[in-house]
Amino acid sequence: MNIRCLHLDMKSLFPEADYLLSLLKRFADMGYTHILLEFEDKFPFEAYPYSTHPAAYSKQQFQAVAEQCRKLGLGVIPLLQCAGHLDYFLRHEKYRKWSENGNVYQWCLSDPETWEVWQNMLHEILAIFPDCEYFHIGADELQLNSPCARCAEKNPFRVYLDRVRQCTDLLLAKGKKVLVWDDMFRNHNTPETRELLSKVIPCVWQYRQVDESIVQRYSAEGVSYWAASRIQTNARYLGMGKQRPMQQNVDDWAEIQQKYPAAGHIGTLWGRIQSLYPINTTLPQAMYMAGYLAETLKHGKIRDRKQFNQAFAETFFGLPGLDLDTIVYGFSNEPELVKCNLEPWLGKALRNNDILEIWYAFNEIDLLYDYIDLCFSSNDAMLMQYRNGNVTSAILNNWKDGVKLVQERTEALSTKLDQMLGKYYPLNQLVEFKNSRFLSMLENNARWGEILQDACRKTHL
Repeated sequence: MNIRCLHLDMKSLFPEADYLLSLLKRFADMGYTHILLEFEDKFPFEAYPYSTHPAAYSKQQFQAVAEQCRKLGLGVIPLLQCAGHLDYFLRHEKYRKWSENGNVYQWCLSDPETWEVWQNMLHEILAIFPDCEYFHIGADELQLNSPCARCAEKNPFRVYLDRVRQCTDLLLAKGKKVLVWDDMFRNHNTPETRELLSKVIPCVWQYRQVDESIVQRYSAEGVSYWAASRIQTNARYLGMGKQRPMQQNVDDWAEIQQKYPAAGHIGTLWGRIQSLYPINTTLPQAMYMAGYLAETLKHGKIRDRKQFNQAFAETFFGLPGLDLDTIVYGFSNEPELVKCNLEPWLGKALRNNDILEIWYAFNEIDLLYDYIDLCFSSNDAMLMQYRNGNVTSAILNNWKDGVKLVQERTEALSTKLDQMLGKYYPLNQLVEFKNSRFLSMLENNARWGEILQDACRKTHL
């Protein structure tokens, strides 16, 4: 595998710039050759300042990233979406005029101004990363069923293809190789898409069961493709997240690539589904799966996970006694078990102790939610009994204490996360992250407090 790439999604809870530089060294040590950098609102576009997040890197910091990558031999692949996934930009009133029929997810591809905007953004990115060999234009998951009046007069898919072709031709003229996510192409197998596939490199993302027929078709047509597995994402994401589904996805891809060799592979780490969704995951949380994928890309499918875990514990942390089998399985499944196995090693790792600290902090969120699930699920089941006065006073008082403890534990954990994670992440992003985890939950907890307080006024068994 010539191209071993790691996707860094900056719309996540993204590390401080100085900390990212240290993470890049670790990715290079694992054997990655490239990073795919998805900026979204973390790039300070001078032409469009309203889109810049308060935690965005400065251009000087991005230059430091570029320089560090050069020193490490890591190629940088910038990603600038050309059609959809633009809610980070179009959500701002200043730029909403370019949205497609009021949909802030994508802009109007018939509007020549959106083409000018994209070129301006591209120019600023290439000024920081002028020597990039590859450039990713996204081009995925476009919604074609609700076109604006201007697009409705045309074939919406051809309008989309024309924009992708425009972006591709511009980048090819600049000497760049162009990457696209492949879903729009796999779903529209037409002469026009096949012609465009001769110019771009499709990145086949398959995050659950890998559909072999997709890569089989590309292989039969002589299309050089890159694979894309998931190394960190979860539909119900609270703390660390389940690792087994990601392991399985990487394993499945390893088998497919044996049959249909890919020119490159991207391990995707999605910080959130879209910019308006809650934060899912962060780079340091994915460090185990980054190692798992790197090993797979170098040596093929991992046949003995226990053996890999033992080797990773020793080489990455310098802790041959660290029980990664239990810890990795326990993430999101058994947080108390993870705590018991992780806590004794904090501060003792010869290398990368910061990763253990970060894992521990996110596991604390899973521990909190284990307790919350116990309280809320039991209360849900007994709601009518509370209202009708058909529980014992002991049960009622037990869950009243639960509501109080949820509030206290959440406040304590919020402070603890600031202390533990504030060394690695911007504090304004930590606030957003904690709000997405805690605010609605605490509102629900407060409602239960009112329900149980009201139930106390009744005579119970």
